[in-house]
Amino acid sequence: MKVVIIEDDLIVADHLTMMLQRHGITVLGVIDNAEDAMQEWTDGADLYFVDIRLSGIKTGIDLGKVLHANNQAFVYVTANNEISTVKKAAETSPFGYITKPYKESDVVALLELFKVQFAREFEVNTDFGKKRIKLTDILYLEADGSYVKIFTKERLYTERGTLTEIEERYDSYFIRVHRSFLVNTDKIDEYNSKEVYVNGKAIPISRSYKDLLTKLK
Repeated sequence: MKVVIIEDDLIVADHLTMMLQRHGITVLGVIDNAEDAMQEWTDGADLYFVDIRLSGIKTGIDLGKVLHANNQAFVYVTANNEISTVKKAAETSPFGYITKPYKESDVVALLELFKVQFAREFEVNTDFGKKRIKLTDILYLEADGSYVKIFTKERLYTERGTLTEIEERYDSYFIRVHRSFLVNTDKIDEYNSKEVYVNGKAIPISRSYKDLLTKLK
């Protein structure tokens, strides 16, 4: 897992960095204000640790709004327990909170919860950068040469990779019905011996995978 720390207290930032590294977390960087964090977007970060009270014009909550708008997961690190501040922070939909002075056990517990959530999501590339989508939102996937087309109700994403890689990693979510198609088992409306229907789309079933349909019963 890769994280970025947004913290203007270097002692706190160093302490958190060492704590995270002890548990196998890669810290991509430490930024001490919200303005730079907004401009120096760190590619590849899975989670941001954001101090609510930051030096500069923008607060951690201002940064939280931007992170949320860009589908980036983040955690607030704060010593501020004022109800009004907590309410404003909650409106930005953080993954969680760590209260200063924090315990290592609290940080580890939060990371483990995030890893569970992280495993239920799939990272895709968009025109605005990387985005994580829920596996439960994926209808089906189609092989396209060295790429995979990922279909949701809202839009189509295209990623480099193979269906086999996705099938092996997320076999509890998807079933192979054809060498070119994986379907989300929870999104199948109906099926027969030749096709499965997902959101109005008829997807062929090849002979090689007919026996797998027993998983749907």
